[in-house]
Amino acid sequence: MRIALSIMLAAACLCGCGSNPVWKRQTFAFSAPADQPANGAPTNVVALKRVSISPLFQSQSFTYRVGESAYEHDPYASFLVSPERAVAEAMRTWMRRSRAFGSLAEPASELIPNVVVEATVDQLCGDFRQSSHPEGIMEIHFVVYEARDGSSGRVLLDKTYLNKSALAQKTSAALMAAWETDLREIMESLKLDYSITLH
Repeated sequence: MRIALSIMLAAACLCGCGSNPVWKRQTFAFSAPADQPANGAPTNVVALKRVSISPLFQSQSFTYRVGESAYEHDPYASFLVSPERAVAEAMRTWMRRSRAFGSLAEPASELIPNVVVEATVDQLCGDFRQSSHPEGIMEIHFVVYEARDGSSGRVLLDKTYLNKSALAQKTSAALMAAWETDLREIMESLKLDYSITLH
């Protein structure tokens, strides 16, 4: 009982709503990135085939790291959809607008991709081990490979990206903003590394 109460109080402090007599559940989604110039974009057709998330962070509720091996779920803050779908849709929107890999083949498209991207999210949490310096953490492993005649071909890129962004304040909205920064910087790094493989 005491443990459950302490978790609820910690979540209330994090959400900045401890003074509100009625705690409200909040749901979040990644915002659409700004349109980007597509000058010199590859002529490939690319598909984001798979986005998976570590079992540690598959909960729709936000996950907070509070110790070396201790995590908590926020009962008042969550993704609007599953984290897999939330991250995948954000990635597709970024890929569609940047055209960094070529034209995007949507999941229901009849376009046949010649480049495939797979992503595994290894970390997606708020790091509150240092209460004075909370951070949003995102770590994604990407594999980008050629596709030929329906089969996988040469691996073009195989790399893990880790990004940490400080929270502007200790709230769930600030954590979501930090994750958006993390994802944008990771995708920009992926774009740069992929462009190098083309030369």
